[in-house]
Amino acid sequence: MLPKLLSSIEATMLARFREAGFIKHAGDKGENREHMLREFLAKHLPKKYGVAKGEIVTKSGQHSHSADIIIYDAVNCPILYSEKTAVVPIEGVFGIIEVKSTLSKAEFIGAARQIESFKRLAPMELGIIQTREYVTVHRPSRPFGIVLGFDLADNSLESLSDNWKELNREIHDVNYFTNFACVLGQGLLRYEKVNLSLGDKTLLIDTDEFVNLVLTQQKKEKNGEPHDEIILRIIIENVKDGTFGRFFIYLLILLSRMKINVPDLGQYVDPDLPLTVVRES
Repeated sequence: MLPKLLSSIEATMLARFREAGFIKHAGDKGENREHMLREFLAKHLPKKYGVAKGEIVTKSGQHSHSADIIIYDAVNCPILYSEKTAVVPIEGVFGIIEVKSTLSKAEFIGAARQIESFKRLAPMELGIIQTREYVTVHRPSRPFGIVLGFDLADNSLESLSDNWKELNREIHDVNYFTNFACVLGQGLLRYEKVNLSLGDKTLLIDTDEFVNLVLTQQKKEKNGEPHDEIILRIIIENVKDGTFGRFFIYLLILLSRMKINVPDLGQYVDPDLPLTVVRES
């Protein structure tokens, strides 16, 4: 039932994509396609998630590029400015999606570099939470970045996989990698963890799990401890008209695993103000 429903939604979006192709101005054409996806996510994500287009700002005054889609905490995160584009404090952002009409090598690398720049802005400070019984701290989840294309551009998912591997070698730090990419009607590119010692393989899409896995392996090697033989690889899912369904399910999985901080707007106004302690019921 659900796969058929999501395939139907994908067919509708691709039909609207082709309809938008009659618009001559490239900027208007791309904006319409971004709007289609923002509209779907705003209607179908749980209401605690907000969806916007715009810039992300830090308390030190740094700004991100204008992200096509920002997914933020609609309950605890204020929108600092809201016109055609929004301004959102970074602590309240779960992640971004970069949308491309055609996903060429250049477009993919450009989008992945924008995701890297956005992730470099993300704070690593602990959040302070007060419950009825005690005060505790937690480290916020690292934000995600996804690339979505409505079509390929005389290339293939296999060539995009090679482009991604090459780019990751340049970026090097897994904190700043793109989480996954997809092209509607074609398929997805994502990470997979293969444990050769146990003989199993698992989905690997959220940044925290990726980083913790790498750090654990590095620590064991440094200490001379035995560790499982683990391979991290990019795999291609040629799921054709099931692509959008996989994209949406993977996005929901990512969001369900994340816990972020509440923006401390006092620190935005004056960094010398005391930290706000968030009360959690």
